[in-house]
Amino acid sequence: MSVDWQARYEANETPWDRGGPAPGLVAWLENHRMHGRVLVPGCGHGHDLTALAGSGAEAVVGLDIAPAAVVLAGERCACLPGVSVLQGDFFAMATGPLRGSFDWVFEHTCYCAIPRERRPDYAEAVHAALRPGGHLLAVFYLQPWEAHEDQEQGPPFGTSTESLDAMFADRFELVERWQPTVAYAGREGREEMRLLRRRP
Repeated sequence: MSVDWQARYEANETPWDRGGPAPGLVAWLENHRMHGRVLVPGCGHGHDLTALAGSGAEAVVGLDIAPAAVVLAGERCACLPGVSVLQGDFFAMATGPLRGSFDWVFEHTCYCAIPRERRPDYAEAVHAALRPGGHLLAVFYLQPWEAHEDQEQGPPFGTSTESLDAMFADRFELVERWQPTVAYAGREGREEMRLLRRRP
């Protein structure tokens, strides 16, 4: 079942918004620099954009399907040089007007928000948006639900390391994977970060 994300923002029903950038991203940026252009699909309120603005990248582009999210992220990032926010569908934009435009894609909340049957489309879209040799840096939400809860519900939709291996193997080389040492409260031990390189 698809989600009306615009309606969720209009009703202020955005429990995924934790008021700041992904802690795993902030920790990674303490020891790494980016370059070129960075795309953030499903950028929401734009918190991750603020962290990436200081990453060394020359441009950071947030993308969200909900116009209300674009407004919020745009207001948050209005004074940050090199940061812009677009409204649109990631699958259509990445394989269309944004194809081959980016050196990095940062994933945080988009993959877990889309239905599982669209995950192959997601991998294709990231591959399309990146230039050859470009990188996907991702925070994947492995287990959003408690053990006694329905694991098939969502969003967010959970995943597994094995599923991630299979989903991205054809289009990406796995450079590194690790469990972040910092996370939002309640997500400790439930996330996996990956750095992947786009295959030609």
